[in-house]
Amino acid sequence: MLIVQPAIRFMNRLTYSRKMLIAALFFCVPIALLSYFLITNILEQIEFSSKERIGVEYATPLGKLLHGVLEERSTALLGAEAGGAPTSSDQLLAGVERTHAPRGDMLATKGQLQELKLKMGKLSGLRGGTAHQTFEAYNAVTTDLLGLIVLVADNSNLTLDPDIDSYYLMDTFSTKLPALAEALSRATIIASRLPGISAAPVGDRTDLIVLSGQIKTLVEGVNKNIRASCEKNMKLSERLQTPLQEIDYSVTEFLKSVAIVTAASTPAGLAKAAKNADAAVFRANEVVARELDGLLAARVSGFRTRMTTYLSISFVLFLIGVYLNIACYLSVRFGIVSAKDVTLKVAEGDLTVEVPVLSQDELGEMARVCNTMTGNLRHIVGTLSDVTGRVHDCAGKLSNSVEQQSGFSTQLSSSVVEISSTMEEFTSTASQIARHSQSVVERADKTLDDTKNGAAEVENLNFKVNDISQNIQTNLTEIVELGRKSKEINKVMEIINNIANQTKLIAFNAALEAASAGEAGKRFGVVAVEIRRLADSVVESTSEIEGKITEILDSVNRLVMSSEKSFQLIQEGQEYASHTVLMLIESVEGVEETADAARQISLSTQQQQIASSQVVLALKDIEQGMRFATDSVRNSNSVTDELLELSEQMKKLVRTFKVSKGDDALITAANVETC
Repeated sequence: MLIVQPAIRFMNRLTYSRKMLIAALFFCVPIALLSYFLITNILEQIEFSSKERIGVEYATPLGKLLHGVLEERSTALLGAEAGGAPTSSDQLLAGVERTHAPRGDMLATKGQLQELKLKMGKLSGLRGGTAHQTFEAYNAVTTDLLGLIVLVADNSNLTLDPDIDSYYLMDTFSTKLPALAEALSRATIIASRLPGISAAPVGDRTDLIVLSGQIKTLVEGVNKNIRASCEKNMKLSERLQTPLQEIDYSVTEFLKSVAIVTAASTPAGLAKAAKNADAAVFRANEVVARELDGLLAARVSGFRTRMTTYLSISFVLFLIGVYLNIACYLSVRFGIVSAKDVTLKVAEGDLTVEVPVLSQDELGEMARVCNTMTGNLRHIVGTLSDVTGRVHDCAGKLSNSVEQQSGFSTQLSSSVVEISSTMEEFTSTASQIARHSQSVVERADKTLDDTKNGAAEVENLNFKVNDISQNIQTNLTEIVELGRKSKEINKVMEIINNIANQTKLIAFNAALEAASAGEAGKRFGVVAVEIRRLADSVVESTSEIEGKITEILDSVNRLVMSSEKSFQLIQEGQEYASHTVLMLIESVEGVEETADAARQISLSTQQQQIASSQVVLALKDIEQGMRFATDSVRNSNSVTDELLELSEQMKKLVRTFKVSKGDDALITAANVETC
């Protein structure tokens, strides 16, 4: 994996079309190189075989020139005995030069051909020379011709031919048949020079025997080459059978004639047999040249056909590859483009689109997975829309509830503040009542002391009758003062009753507020009940005190009347002294009861003051708690507003997704349930 990481990073930077282009290039370049090397090899083989054909084409006029030169030599040496007039060697040389013009540079035969032309040019000046000179001159020309044919074969790749049939035909055409023709021609000349067995030179006979061996060897080589070619290519057997038989027959007749000559027979048929064999060789040479050219032409044609076939197949395969590559590219591109378009629509919020499944490959699998993902996302967004709608409605209801609770808390806080103010006023009033009650207690104590003193005076009335008038006057004044104070006590009691009634009313209101406050007002409700009960006790006590004060006032009135009568009826004072003592005793008891009631009132008033202080403290705690509750409600209200805003934003966000087809409507929360 580490080895391919650079290639992966390089590919990740490219678009898909460039990736396909690079892959196609690296795929096509080796194929193009292989095709190039294959076609180059075929072209080399075509060029090789074409050069062989050029060699055959060049060697064919050389063979004709050799035939003409050999006939000229026979004519020059034997005269009319050689047969008909031979073809002019100059014409044949002109044919060779025409062949050489376009091919000489390729086969590098220019120098050899120039030497051959020079030597052939010297042949025309040998007509007056000896037979030996003529024979040697022609031998030099034929040797150059044979060498030129071999050179052409070498330079035209004929000697390098890879196929057996054409190789052996080439060997027969370039080395065997020309040499055989030259040997037969020489044997004909030698045989023609023999006038008879007795007059025949020993050297000519020896040369003839040597030439016979060479001819036999060359014929065997020709037969061997032809058989090898025919075994390789059976089609050659039918076409080469006739010339091969002619060579065998004519050479056999020639060898028989040579055997007769060597057996001291007359050489009558030797020249004719040699000439026939020579003619058969040249005919066979033409056939072999034609067949060799045909083989090479067929080979070149086969190479060209093979190259055309390879090119056609390669081109067709290339077109098929390009077609399939384009189809693959378009298939993948359509899949990618469709997936890209759908992904962009999904990114814009349209969840109703689906990626078309165009193939069964990884892109098709990706399309199916993308459709599944879009369906799941559509379901999730729908559920989220429903939940968002519910959250929004619940947040709205919660906001309304918090607002109502905030208003109620504010109202309750105001009520608590008012109750606290009222209780502070009640506490102040209770303090005043306590002070007045203390005054009443002091006055009651003083009245009790005065009453006791009055009783003592009345008891000493018998002893101090003389002081009755003064004491009565004093008592009258004090009784009048007592009546006045009793009336003041009555006014104080009315004030206490009013305060008690107000306290009951305040307690009643406090109980109502405590009941409205719920759990937070339970303690305050208990205090309100206790205050109300204490107010009822105060009312009952003040009622009793009012009764006693009424009795005191009656007694005071009676004392006043008695005192007035005492001024008039001082004598009757003694009689009523006892009665006065009794009434004073009763007054002392009433005053004691009044003092006790006043003390009880003072104690109750002090307790009421303490309770009022506790209620005030409790109300302050409640007020502080209500402030905290109000602050909490306000915080809850802000949080609820923020939640409402967030739910609204979530609804807007969810509305950007399209989960159902028709009218291009964005999704809405349907059938929202109440929280």
